[in-house]
Amino acid sequence: MNFRTILVDLTDGPACAARVECAAQVAAAFAGSVVGLTATGTHLEPFRGAGEEAGRYDALARGKLQHLAARHHEALREWVGRVSPTIPTRHVVVEAEAGWALATHGRFADLILPGPPSVHTDVPAGMPGVAEYVMLESGRPILLLPGLAGPTLEGHVAIAWNGSRAAARVVADAMPWLTRAGAVSVLVVASASESPEPQDQESHESDASHESGQRLVAWLASHGVEADLHVAHGEPDELLPRLVGDVQAGLLVAGGYGHSRLRELVLGGSTRSLLRQTAFPVFMSH
Repeated sequence: MNFRTILVDLTDGPACAARVECAAQVAAAFAGSVVGLTATGTHLEPFRGAGEEAGRYDALARGKLQHLAARHHEALREWVGRVSPTIPTRHVVVEAEAGWALATHGRFADLILPGPPSVHTDVPAGMPGVAEYVMLESGRPILLLPGLAGPTLEGHVAIAWNGSRAAARVVADAMPWLTRAGAVSVLVVASASESPEPQDQESHESDASHESGQRLVAWLASHGVEADLHVAHGEPDELLPRLVGDVQAGLLVAGGYGHSRLRELVLGGSTRSLLRQTAFPVFMSH
């Protein structure tokens, strides 16, 4: 599967232009299209008998939303046009919260670019952020850009690998990107308890985590993707960002873990850390 339909969150913020231009670059590479989404939030109609003041407030609010939608429409065309004026674009305005709107419309896309947590400042503490919700509920991969520039398709991609279902799922989802990457590194972080003793270096080669990484490298090679393997021992939350920097990767591919519990989204600790870090872009699916 290629990335033919790219859905991008148009929520205002300093990285919005970078998100749209990155979406356009991906669409251009795969002869695809860009769909920009403006989520206006839930609109409550004034109750009957609320009076003229409530009606004027409602009209003012709707006018602001129309202005916002028009501004987003023009920005989408301008930013996609910087990459190529021939890329098809479509703008959708959804009267719903951003997370729900992106997850719902994202099920008909191949890749979703939500805004980073910093732009959705209205999300209460303890509630799942927009990117987190979309990753868990859309059934599609997300590409999260924390900065003002996105990764390039020909750049260096790192894969966070632990042999889990989520890791296998995201590698499969990222294959269109991996087959075009200039370099690929598989990063394996084994728990500190698996670290071999200095006098037993041979056990390193038979370590389960190391073997799993080798099997992934072999599988990637069978699909024409050459990758090198890096194994470290410690806590993933601490080591993964460091390893990404060490190999100078411009994008991290990582599986997201989480589940629903009593109407609440519960994320794994590493997943939440990766979604909220600001050092590098992350390609993630669940």
